[in-house]
Amino acid sequence: MVHNLTGGGAERVAALWATGFIERGYDVGIMLNCPSKTPITYQIPQTVKKYNMYNLLAAKIHHYFKIDCYRKRKLRNALIEFKPDVVIGVLGDNAQLTANVVRNWNKQPFIVQTEHNAYERPSYAPMPKILHYRKFVINKQFPCVTVLTQADKDYIGNQMDNIFVMPNPLTFTPVKSIPKKEKKILAVGRLDAWYVKGFDLLIKTWGAIANQYPEWKLQIVGGGKSKSKEFLQSLANEFQLGEQVEFISYQNNILPIYQHSSIFVLSSRYEGFGMVLIEAMSQGCAPIACDYKGRQREIITSEDEGIICPVDDVDSLSKAIKTMIEDDKYRENVRQKAIIRSQNYSLDKIMDRWDKIIKVTN
Repeated sequence: MVHNLTGGGAERVAALWATGFIERGYDVGIMLNCPSKTPITYQIPQTVKKYNMYNLLAAKIHHYFKIDCYRKRKLRNALIEFKPDVVIGVLGDNAQLTANVVRNWNKQPFIVQTEHNAYERPSYAPMPKILHYRKFVINKQFPCVTVLTQADKDYIGNQMDNIFVMPNPLTFTPVKSIPKKEKKILAVGRLDAWYVKGFDLLIKTWGAIANQYPEWKLQIVGGGKSKSKEFLQSLANEFQLGEQVEFISYQNNILPIYQHSSIFVLSSRYEGFGMVLIEAMSQGCAPIACDYKGRQREIITSEDEGIICPVDDVDSLSKAIKTMIEDDKYRENVRQKAIIRSQNYSLDKIMDRWDKIIKVTN
């Protein structure tokens, strides 16, 4: 159950899971909640059964009661038709909605709530109370809740005993040989979330050292409102970066950009799981990641696989970028090890984790 398959990290993950389940012989249905004309941009197998519980009229008049009743009716009909053994909720209240619909059924599906952001937040970006309530109270009712990292499971501790670690699967097939690289440093993420993504920090860092490497360029790829891009551009102008920084809009196919980039930087002040990090690693980018409470250290496990920096630290990030640019031998070695490390997040290995969860239902 997922809002759409048009854009967003969790939505992409849902499409990958659907593909993985089909490949392992499961019957798969997807319940959407979006206008029927919304395109599906993430590829899913043709054998996936598609449902939709969106009501255009109710949505237009913002009538919550009608929306809720319509969704429950559509979901109930889909559950009766498809007869799922397992229902996986992706984002929002999908798992809760299912629990409400099947509450009095004799045979209920095994409901999994999947979480796609961190359970732990820094003090300057506290979790909204309603989200905290959902994560720590509502989620207790489900037989299984998946989290992105072991760090999240450790943080939850004994507050819940239904937690399974489920990292995001790798979108791309890891390259067998490193593509021809250009002197480009890459960062990827939504521009509107520039503070969380640390793009201001990255631009300041690059602004302090870019004149030492005139042949190198920083590229930031991501969609967002014009005011977000204008702010980041003004920051780049302040450091007189000129053509040494480039903003690229959201890309449906970002694979060639990964393949041409030499270094990848995850500059986030906090991040649940670095999906773009493992994508970049799989395409032979030498990775640098700012780590909040050990989450990216679960991906980059040693200096052979990349460089880990403290969050919000210009000096450390500057040193890491300089090392990657100047030490050709180290950069080449890291690229090879990063590709190998990314294979731990292949769809096949993530589906092994799902098999273990589904065996619990039998």
